[in-house]
Amino acid sequence: MSSFLTHVQDRLKVCGPLSYKNMFGGFGVYSGSQIFAMIIKDRLYFRVGQSNQAEYESSGMGPFTYAGKDGKIVRVSYWEVPEEVLEDDEDLVFWFRKSLAEANKASSLKKKTIPKKKTIARKKVTKSKTSSSKKAVAKKKAARKKSVRRLVKKTTTKRKVAAKKKKVRSR
Repeated sequence: MSSFLTHVQDRLKVCGPLSYKNMFGGFGVYSGSQIFAMIIKDRLYFRVGQSNQAEYESSGMGPFTYAGKDGKIVRVSYWEVPEEVLEDDEDLVFWFRKSLAEANKASSLKKKTIPKKKTIARKKVTKSKTSSSKKAVAKKKAARKKSVRRLVKKTTTKRKVAAKKKKVRSR
């Protein structure tokens, strides 16, 4: 474990109970089940959105970037936390809360948009499959009943004919 990670863990204790998980050669920092920060290459990055991006820009901080598969630089919504903020408990808690709020907002937007589409699509598919399969089963049952009726009718007719023949012979 790096000394920077230990330092960050020690400093972030003022923000409440947090957990750390290995991620992309660094660590993801979670409050409950919500990721709100990353520690990569001895730098701390908080989740940023419209409500707090100006503070990072005015402090001269930038976003976390990496080279994508095609070689293009990819920017993510995590910006480096200034050293002064990391060392001041009040500022750290203030920036943490804003970062956590942005992370919660981003995840709630994902939850609202993605599952609804999937749910609607599944319901339509399920209904059409269910109704068509129910119809198919009903048709099969009806066909079986018809064939059973025919067999019963044939058998009954044969018996009646055989019984009439016996009566005629016995006279």
